Amino acid sequence: MRTPKPLPLSKLYKACRASDFSFASTQTIPPLDSFIGQERAEEALCFATAVKRKGYSIFAVGHDGLGKRTMVRRFLEKRAAKMEAPSDWMYLHDFVNPRKPWAVRLPCGLGQVFKADLQAFILDLKQAIPAAFDNEGFFERAEKIKDYYSEQQSDALKKLALEAEPLQLKLVLQSPGGYMFVPADEEGQPMEADAFSALNDEQRKVFREAIEQMEKKLRVLLRQLAQIEKQSRLEQQALNEEVTNDALGEGLENLLTQYAEYPRIEAYLKALHKDLIDNLAIFLDLDEEDEDAIASVSPDKRIPTRYQVNLVISHSKSDHAPVIEEALPTHNNIVGHIENVTYQGTVATDFSLIRPGALHRANGGFLLLNAERILSQPYAWDGLKLALRTGSLRIDTLERQLSVSGSVSLEPEPIPLTCTVALLGDYDILNALQEQDPEFMELFKVVAEFETEMPRTVPNQRLYSRLISSMVNTESLLPVSKQGVMRMIEEASRMAEHQGKISLNAAELSHLLREADYLATRELKPCIEVDDVRKALQARRRRAGLYPEQMLESITEDFIMISSAGERIGQVNGLTVVGGHDFYHGQPSRITARVHYGNGEVLDIERSVHLGGSMHSKGVMILTGFLCGLFGAEDSLPLDASLVFEQSYAGVDGDSASLGELVCLLSAMAEVPVKQSLAVTGSINQLGEVQPIGGVNEKIEGFFEVCQARGLTGEQGVIIPQQNVMQLMLREEVLEAVKQKQFHIWAVSQVEEAVQLLLGLPAKKVYEKISDRLDRLREKDNDDDEEDSKDAKEKDIKEKDTKSEPVKK
Repeated sequence: MRTPKPLPLSKLYKACRASDFSFASTQTIPPLDSFIGQERAEEALCFATAVKRKGYSIFAVGHDGLGKRTMVRRFLEKRAAKMEAPSDWMYLHDFVNPRKPWAVRLPCGLGQVFKADLQAFILDLKQAIPAAFDNEGFFERAEKIKDYYSEQQSDALKKLALEAEPLQLKLVLQSPGGYMFVPADEEGQPMEADAFSALNDEQRKVFREAIEQMEKKLRVLLRQLAQIEKQSRLEQQALNEEVTNDALGEGLENLLTQYAEYPRIEAYLKALHKDLIDNLAIFLDLDEEDEDAIASVSPDKRIPTRYQVNLVISHSKSDHAPVIEEALPTHNNIVGHIENVTYQGTVATDFSLIRPGALHRANGGFLLLNAERILSQPYAWDGLKLALRTGSLRIDTLERQLSVSGSVSLEPEPIPLTCTVALLGDYDILNALQEQDPEFMELFKVVAEFETEMPRTVPNQRLYSRLISSMVNTESLLPVSKQGVMRMIEEASRMAEHQGKISLNAAELSHLLREADYLATRELKPCIEVDDVRKALQARRRRAGLYPEQMLESITEDFIMISSAGERIGQVNGLTVVGGHDFYHGQPSRITARVHYGNGEVLDIERSVHLGGSMHSKGVMILTGFLCGLFGAEDSLPLDASLVFEQSYAGVDGDSASLGELVCLLSAMAEVPVKQSLAVTGSINQLGEVQPIGGVNEKIEGFFEVCQARGLTGEQGVIIPQQNVMQLMLREEVLEAVKQKQFHIWAVSQVEEAVQLLLGLPAKKVYEKISDRLDRLREKDNDDDEEDSKDAKEKDIKEKDTKSEPVKK
């Protein structure tokens, strides 16, 4: 097998070609007005917003930073702009059952008109009704009714009193509304008690019988008087209604005519008419009407609360379908709620305190929600699902739903719901909902998956330039020069970890733009140049470089022992990636192996002390399988081995070190030293094929920094899997060292290639050395077995001879 050659400089970085860009700066580039690299997600959104059926809400899924919210909102706004504005909705007082307010729909824009018309009508009544009852005409007619029936009552009583005079009885008023007959003296005045007691028994008996006779007639008369009183009240009420109707005048009739085509409004106005007549005191005693809990917080204290209009949703005729984004999706903010007020120790509520939620505002359009936020709010997710499942908005207090409050509350009529909800989340949330919530897939049938990267073609590079232009315009940044745009596209390829792809992480791109703008503005430049982008990247590494600098210092001072020169048996420089959030750093790690006589087992020390993850353990098992297949296909391996990451005090996971671990074992088994000027990364399978790994750029740069700090010798370099070559987008200092032939990078596809590079011998010779050693150990095993067998036979013969000797007595 031929020794692999170092990769040429052209394989280590893919630069943009200036001829692919025809602009001087982003000032001349039209901003991007559509999705970029998200055709799959756009197709899903088109489908979901076109199907007007229950259950076709959207779950937009993708990693953070892709700009899902911006792209989804922009798409929904475009779609909403082509849709008509939905109806207005209002809650009105139910005069028969105040606990169940009416939910009334009106065409778009008419809700505000009706509210203004009704307010004007009620305000007119506040003037007209008191004026109608405060005039001479009303007083005269009321007095006539009162006098007429009072005269009838008086005549009837006088007639009965005259009838009692011959019986020497007097009709007297005992108490308000109560009459009785008493004995009279000779002058016709009520007899004193002493005088009545002085009468003989016969006289008292005559008086009692007469009183009893007249009281029977009095009871009949009192019933007649009650009817007269009732008739008086009816006539007075009729007069009040007549005066009230006159006060209502054309106002009510105009409202009925204006809204005749809306049956519920017509029914409400008729109920309002009856209630006005039944509650004239509200208008005739204005000083006391507003002294209640609800009126104290009423939006318009001039109008009695029961006659107000709670316009929960209102649109203008020039509006289109709404696109609502709820940043704090609590239960109340999603489905609405009913407020309570406390006034002078009294807790009260009514229809005017019904508050809409985000679903009300988005009804007839679209609602945008963050999945993680709504799932973190108690009962908000259940409230959203109930509304989507039933297709209606039921406003109810959460306390009543949970049965933790026995207070009387409202039961407003539900409002029909036609709204498409778009949830934004990542794959972890999506998988959890699919597994744990059986209703999820019934309500969110459309999953819009957002890509993390797109192909790096010339057309896509031009689209990416327009994306950069959009960000510049949106955030009012300095324009970016052509070279600056090219450098950003190259950095996007590095973020995508592929020369042929571009990262779609809009958050990272925006962050880089803002940093470069800051540097260019500080130097009073007219636009962002390539140097500003380069300096922004260096500044970012500098800010996140405390830990890498400390580790590099520890390595150069040999606190962490990493060799970059010489040769060692059973010792390899492996490569790892550490870090988090938005910055990762490559770090070399010493891997050592020791072998000894045994049964062919490989001890993974990391796993034994619970510092190794499952993927790392899998890699060790795979290389064990490779060794057994290579050297123990027909006989057992008489060697045991131990592997460890030296000076590793935290967890180790991943199988990207399995190639280095295998070479380390082969070195120990063959007793051939490993070149310490090289580092290696790569995964292997049981067939000896090298597999790709992640973080290849960071791993190379991490070992390069160690070599650079100690001084480049021209012999140092890194071995990577062949498949990772397309992911190489190395930093400028690494490229310069490769150009000067001070550092090298090799790509391998088979274990044998890595063995040849690291051990300096063809893999065949290494394997022969190992086979010879194993054969010697097997021969020793066989000799030991024969010696053991011979000893065992001699022992058996002695035992038999002992048993055959006669027993001496």
